[in-house]
Amino acid sequence: MEDVLPGGPGDGTVRGGVWSDLSGAARDVVQAGQVLGGVHFHGPAPVSVEVPVPRQLPGDVSGFVGRAAELAELDALHSSDGRDGVVPVVVIAGTAGVGKTSLAVRLAHRISGRFPDGQLFVNLRGYDTGPPLAPAAALERFLRAFGVPAPAIPAGLEERAELYRSLVAGKQVLVVLDNAATVGQVRPLLPGTAGCLTVVTSRHRLSGLAVRDGARRITLGMLAEQESADLIAAATRGYRTGDDPAQIAELARLCARLPLALRIAAERAATHPLLALPELTAQLRDESTLWEALSSPDQEEADAVRTVFAWSYRT
Repeated sequence: MEDVLPGGPGDGTVRGGVWSDLSGAARDVVQAGQVLGGVHFHGPAPVSVEVPVPRQLPGDVSGFVGRAAELAELDALHSSDGRDGVVPVVVIAGTAGVGKTSLAVRLAHRISGRFPDGQLFVNLRGYDTGPPLAPAAALERFLRAFGVPAPAIPAGLEERAELYRSLVAGKQVLVVLDNAATVGQVRPLLPGTAGCLTVVTSRHRLSGLAVRDGARRITLGMLAEQESADLIAAATRGYRTGDDPAQIAELARLCARLPLALRIAAERAATHPLLALPELTAQLRDESTLWEALSSPDQEEADAVRTVFAWSYRT
């Protein structure tokens, strides 16, 4: 029997047997004269790509003292902001050595559970003796942290910022930008949607972030007298005994109640338990021995400390 198969070459042509034609694209095709039962196609299982969840926060500060009011204010800012779609940005400002980074890290650890999609941290080195970290380099680090392979990272700053904002869109990510010197260092690193929190530390007010990006600013002052004494006592506990509270208070005053100065002086007192506090305070009163008394034996760290204190004392 011959079949007339329309749709073949020369429609209406009488052909013998069975004729088939395939046009277009198909993933799986079977051609058979007779099929009994079902036809099953087996292929590789779909591959799920797991996106890394960055956890970049440095360790929490040991012996953290004070700043209860600032922590409460920062916590309240995060709880209330962001509901109207505005990306929350908080700037912690203050002079060198006042404890901005310590406060930011303490806050980040307190609220990290609210950001299950990741916590990013970068030191922008805005006040180092060397060049600051460019925002394009910071973005490259963030993109790598989210699993973007090196060949897929764009070359330009704007393109990197666009890809970064796309990756964090709809996510809950905490971003800590430490030691920012300018608004230009910060703005490309800000997420573009609500749900994220960006914490910036700087010696400057970075007013442009408040004007254009709705940032809230907290300016840190010196520690209170009792908090300063508590920090010294906590840092020397187990190393020294019998120090007069009045002498501890005097040492704190000579350190200008700056947390960094207090920790360095306390470390010197702890490592020289036979050195009486009046002797150490006498060294601090003598401006010619100030840097030696407050410097670590490590030369690189000592140079950094000198830079920090030159800034703070001149201010």
